[in-house]
Amino acid sequence: MKSRINDFVFTGILASNCVLDLQARGLLRTPAGTPDERREQDLFAPVSETIRSGSLQMQRWYRMLFVFENLVREFVITRFSELDGDNWFDTRASTDMKKKVDDRRKKEEKNLWHAGRNKQAIYYLDFGDLGLLITNHWAVFKDFFDNQVWIVSRIQDAERTRNVIAHTNVLAAEEGLRLEMYLKDFVRQIG
Repeated sequence: MKSRINDFVFTGILASNCVLDLQARGLLRTPAGTPDERREQDLFAPVSETIRSGSLQMQRWYRMLFVFENLVREFVITRFSELDGDNWFDTRASTDMKKKVDDRRKKEEKNLWHAGRNKQAIYYLDFGDLGLLITNHWAVFKDFFDNQVWIVSRIQDAERTRNVIAHTNVLAAEEGLRLEMYLKDFVRQIG
């Protein structure tokens, strides 16, 4: 009797994993509840298995990156706004950063058909620029981080990961897990 139960459980686990694998490959369609989900399934149906499964893998890492990068941006905005008000960028940004923002805004103005970015200047900066803002104004951030190296190294590492994601490559799992760890560390650190 015990052997039959074990066989039954093993068969159920195996079947469940096969279903998940077939769904990830796009060979078995899950019931799509909303019209948007059905439209997405139809759009992806003729796409190769490699691209479909890669996109599923990358969803999680993109979300980690999105949260981490925007959390750092929000943190920087909050700290500077508390001290300098809404015009903190004019006071705190370097000349190179201001030029970068200016250039990127001008490019957007030429392409009005495109929705563009968040209107706050910090969203026109590269992720690595946030590390520079923190180190250039260390007195504002030193109560949150033990040292500059800790926060800057995490931003630099995450920016490398960001470049892989932004150029639509599949991120190695260990890189994604590192990004997740950095996000968790940052959240704990800023409280």
